[in-house]
Amino acid sequence: MAGYRLWCKNNNEWEKDNSWIGMNGCLMTLRNGCPFPLRSDTHILQRSTEKNDISGKEIFEGDIIESHVTGGRILALNMIVQYGTYRAWCPIDKEYMTNVGFYVSVPGLPDMPLGPTEDYAKVIGNIFENPELIGS
Repeated sequence: MAGYRLWCKNNNEWEKDNSWIGMNGCLMTLRNGCPFPLRSDTHILQRSTEKNDISGKEIFEGDIIESHVTGGRILALNMIVQYGTYRAWCPIDKEYMTNVGFYVSVPGLPDMPLGPTEDYAKVIGNIFENPELIGS
């Protein structure tokens, strides 16, 4: 079962408890035992990829990862983990294909499937707490 985390824009911090739930397509929290809707302009829900990085840390959409390649070298570009529709090159069919799922993006490069993160990825931050890691 997929895990989630919830960013509160008003406080600029992660919600400290897991009292929020999805109900009828809406994000809700329990306040005094009653469902209370959370608005998308104040809260952002992020899915777990259900994968870990090379140190065993769980990876969520919105995380920023660096790529550790063969020989311990680190790629200079940080990648943002995202979820949605993306286009990826299929070398067998020699064409781009539309996919849905987790992928990584780097400004100026094509989006890439997330791949076996335990082999190469190291979470170094996320888009909310560490926007300076993204680059422009």
